[in-house]
Amino acid sequence: MSLKARLAATLSAAFLVILLIGGVITYDQATKNIAAELTAARSVAANRVAQLVAKLPAARDTAAELAGFVRAFNGDRHVQVLLIDSTGAVRELSTPAKDYGALPDWFVRLLAPDTSTTVMPLSGAALPMTAVAVSIDPRNEIATTWTDLGLGLGGLVLFVLVAFGAVWVVADRALKPLGAIQAAFARIGTGDYATRVAPSGPPEMRVLAARCNEMAARLEEISGRNRRLSEQLSRLQEEERAELARDLHDDIGPLLFAIDVDASAITRLARSVDDKVTGRAEAIKTAAHRARREVRRILSDLRPGLMPGLGLKAAIEELIAELSRRHGDVTFSAELAEGHWGGPLEVLVHRALREGLDNALRHGAPSRIAVRLAEADGHLLFSVVDNGGGLAETATTEGFGLVGMRERVKAAGGELSVAQVPFPPGVKLEGRVPLARDSAPPDAVV
Repeated sequence: MSLKARLAATLSAAFLVILLIGGVITYDQATKNIAAELTAARSVAANRVAQLVAKLPAARDTAAELAGFVRAFNGDRHVQVLLIDSTGAVRELSTPAKDYGALPDWFVRLLAPDTSTTVMPLSGAALPMTAVAVSIDPRNEIATTWTDLGLGLGGLVLFVLVAFGAVWVVADRALKPLGAIQAAFARIGTGDYATRVAPSGPPEMRVLAARCNEMAARLEEISGRNRRLSEQLSRLQEEERAELARDLHDDIGPLLFAIDVDASAITRLARSVDDKVTGRAEAIKTAAHRARREVRRILSDLRPGLMPGLGLKAAIEELIAELSRRHGDVTFSAELAEGHWGGPLEVLVHRALREGLDNALRHGAPSRIAVRLAEADGHLLFSVVDNGGGLAETATTEGFGLVGMRERVKAAGGELSVAQVPFPPGVKLEGRVPLARDSAPPDAVV
């Protein structure tokens, strides 16, 4: 449940509790007020009947006195007076006020107190009238309570709605910056450390946005340091590889060539001497040829076609041409962009593409392999797609080679992924590496 939803639920529960408590208090007070009002009305009526009884012996016209007494209660909101003769019949009765209109029966039953009729006897001077009945009707008083309760509850509900709306608007405006901060955290989590949040809202939200921006700035700085460190490490590795390649080429190469020449000379000289010597010389020559091929292979691994001034496109084309010669049953296609993106970056992409091609040929049975290299949005994009049947169900998507390559690409601030291709079944290696800001065409070195 969101924070605003929790706030709304809490406010609703609080307002319902307030309404419930207010209803209980109102009910208790209303029943007490109605009972007190009706008790007072009954008492006043009883007193007036007592006064009537005292006045009747001295009255000149008893009937007129009694009739006037009954008429005096016409329009009374609570009391109805009835004159009863010696036979028990009602001879005269007052007409009470009826201001209550339509009242719910349940409300009348809820608030109505005891409304039993009180019968008070008259003296012999009142004959043929023998008693006065005083009847209490609570409906007018209940109607007043009903009206007051409606107005009170209406005002309370209106207050609750206004208060709820005001709190909701204030909370919504106060929490609105959280959406931008949440989105910023999501982008930062994906590696977009340049994300910043504009401070807005209450002071607490401004502080939170400022701390988010500070965190993003620190992460951006750390990411830049890691990228520069990765570039330095990659440059050092390439320098070490180049130095080792030069040593192999300059030192081991001439020695192997000398062995080859000496073995050829021994073969020519020993033909007339001994066939065994000739055979041994041929074996030495064959071993020297194999050693030279292995040295060339090692040189190719150490210096993967990226000779200074050659360029990434030409190096990839050379790699594809070599693989085409080895795998004549596979059709290679290449969509390669021209450009110079800096030696370390080009070496990294070349190694990633070579790893993808080697995996496609080693672990699948492709008939077509497509290689793509492009530049877009400040990144160098590359991919290798084959139709070799896809990954086996029991196989992992990454071997040690791809794991190491992924780490190198990630260290350079990029991404590397391996995924299944549904149709035709195959595997797609795809990556992207951010371009260095100072990338420029390198100077040719002879």
